[in-house]
Amino acid sequence: MEILLVIFIPIILWIASIYMLYEWRKFKPFFIANAILLIVYLTIIIYGNSTFWKPDVYGLGMLFRLSVCLISHVLIVFVFAIIKRQKLKKTIANNTYK
Repeated sequence: MEILLVIFIPIILWIASIYMLYEWRKFKPFFIANAILLIVYLTIIIYGNSTFWKPDVYGLGMLFRLSVCLISHVLIVFVFAIIKRQKLKKTIANNTYK
């Protein structure tokens, strides 16, 4: 059951972040930059220097690092999306009342 939460919660938060930021005019560069950053994270974790981490015979440490990386990245972007959405709403509200 927990593995399903680890898989589905980041996906749901990622879709919610996209929905909240879709109206932002800098959405595409932000999305591309986050995709590149995530690819760099994953590349370092998967193919990085193995002497940095202890030997991982079964690969469970790498799975843990991958899941922590993905979940933390999605949570940071989700918090940013909430804050940015509130600022966008204030900007739209201020422009309509002028």
